[in-house]
Amino acid sequence: MKILNLIKNITESHYIVIGLAFFVGIFYSQNVLWASSYTTSILAGIFFLSALKIDLKKVLRQLEDRWALFIITFFILLILPAVVYYIANLFFPSFAVALLLLSAMPAGMVTPLLTEISGGRQSLALVLAVITSLLAPITVPFIVEFLAGTSVEVNVFGMFKLLAIVIYIPFFLAQIFKRFWQEKIDKISVSFKSISTLLLGFLIMIIVAKQSKILIENFNIFVVGLLFVFFAILHIVGYFLIPWRDKRDRITISICITYMNFTLAIELANKFFSDPNIILPIVLSIIPWSFIFIPFKKILDR
Repeated sequence: MKILNLIKNITESHYIVIGLAFFVGIFYSQNVLWASSYTTSILAGIFFLSALKIDLKKVLRQLEDRWALFIITFFILLILPAVVYYIANLFFPSFAVALLLLSAMPAGMVTPLLTEISGGRQSLALVLAVITSLLAPITVPFIVEFLAGTSVEVNVFGMFKLLAIVIYIPFFLAQIFKRFWQEKIDKISVSFKSISTLLLGFLIMIIVAKQSKILIENFNIFVVGLLFVFFAILHIVGYFLIPWRDKRDRITISICITYMNFTLAIELANKFFSDPNIILPIVLSIIPWSFIFIPFKKILDR
């Protein structure tokens, strides 16, 4: 039992899994590249497991607050990417597209869990993750083409197709599974976190292996520092976006804006871009994404 618990704890720790994924991807890239054609399937698998845990009744109940949901969703998917892109173009033009891609991503499926841990409103995080994810296949290609179409070649249909495959198909397939096999899903759902974390590790390992030369030759501590500042600013902006809401809602909004679905950004960068200034920051965003929640939680606990 102790060994099984140890294995469970290791597989559920994204710090350990992501760290190992980086190490193997960088130093044993040739042994991993054979799996590079499976990244889309892995990402779809992660989203499928996340969708199996979504309670649509909770989502529908939260839809009653339509005005706040519209403001937050509109900000996450359209306003934030535009503001980030124009500011980045002024100060860090070489990284503008990378920051645009990151900021255009929907809220990550992990946001309900992070919201619960930090004392936010889990139901609001859940509905924001679902709504922004379902809209992302439409908004992401549009906003990237509209803002960066003149500086980089953007495959709008290719982006839409990829996002539709990894979001729409798993989501609706999960709802069918839940309709007929909900009891069986409930029994095995305790393993979903471990499986999702391992799949995330495989995805990162494959993409890091594919980009290992770029990561080694272009690694810059300045980029990591810039990304930490970027994520910290997202936290602050999110917290004060709708100042008239209570503290629980502001915590939730901050988390949903900051902890975007970076795996989607990594896959888009992997499939559609070759510029190191785009790929490097997006892959390295895993570092602040993984660690900046710790100081955020400590500040909230004061």
